[in-house]
Amino acid sequence: MTSLKFEKTGSLDELSLVNIDKPILCPGEALVRVRAAGINGSDAAGIIGTLPFVTTPRIPGRDFSGEVVEALDASGTSSQEWIGAEVWGTGSDRGFTSDWNIFSVRAGSMTLPWLCAWITVDTLANVKEGDNVIIIGARGGIGSAAAQLCKERGARIFGTYTSLAKVTPPSYVTPIELGSKNAIREAIAKAGLQNKIDVLLDCAGYDQPFNDAIFTMTANGTGRVVVMAVHAKDGLFPVNLRSFYTKALTLKGMKSSILGPLEVKEVLDDLAKKIDSGLLEGPKEVNEVDMRNMDNVKGALQEILTRASHVRSVIVP
Repeated sequence: MTSLKFEKTGSLDELSLVNIDKPILCPGEALVRVRAAGINGSDAAGIIGTLPFVTTPRIPGRDFSGEVVEALDASGTSSQEWIGAEVWGTGSDRGFTSDWNIFSVRAGSMTLPWLCAWITVDTLANVKEGDNVIIIGARGGIGSAAAQLCKERGARIFGTYTSLAKVTPPSYVTPIELGSKNAIREAIAKAGLQNKIDVLLDCAGYDQPFNDAIFTMTANGTGRVVVMAVHAKDGLFPVNLRSFYTKALTLKGMKSSILGPLEVKEVLDDLAKKIDSGLLEGPKEVNEVDMRNMDNVKGALQEILTRASHVRSVIVP
């Protein structure tokens, strides 16, 4: 079997293409021939060494879509009913502390971003009808999925974009272009909603827009803030705590592994039904990256680190 693997962290150049033995299944496990594996920022961060919990050597990757080729039931007996089943999913610690083996492309690009968006909107922020929501980084995989989930719940959505020159935001998002220091508070004041923002979802991880958005939030003690990333190398950025405490805000960090495998399955099953019915919309296009072209693989990982691409990349065998 062919896999991407790194022996130590520190640089994307540590990633290489290797041959490995076929995994041996334990009871209750299945072997999936992965047709596509979405590239996430956490994959690249794990390789370059900014995630302290990553252990090595490691086969990276968390998202997948493909077909079941082998399966064992809880007693360890072969489960033929699963053979050939088309599946998609995302791992908890897969690619960080245990291996993921790379073997419908768009499905492989969606799982972790949509899972993170669901956890953010449902479990952490508890977005509800009538809420005013700001999403910092509304163009990205998590941000765009969160916007759809907020729309489904009847919230009013403002989304930030670094540039609107090459992006057409969906009609249900009021776009805010981050062209000035106080772009967010100016846009919210223009909309007549200063001190009326109920939820802030930070999908970008930069201090300036974060603190600008904090200024716009409700001061009645019900404001919820969810942070998904901090891109400073030391993991730190300054927060205006005066604004934070005077508005009595609640801050939560999004961690995709707070849900167990069965909970993740329930979420993905529900999302799949809504996407199939047209209630939610998956990506219109993806960038397929041949796993055997290491220059292109590393280039895609670098793109997601620098947010240089407007199209999500997936690794294909």
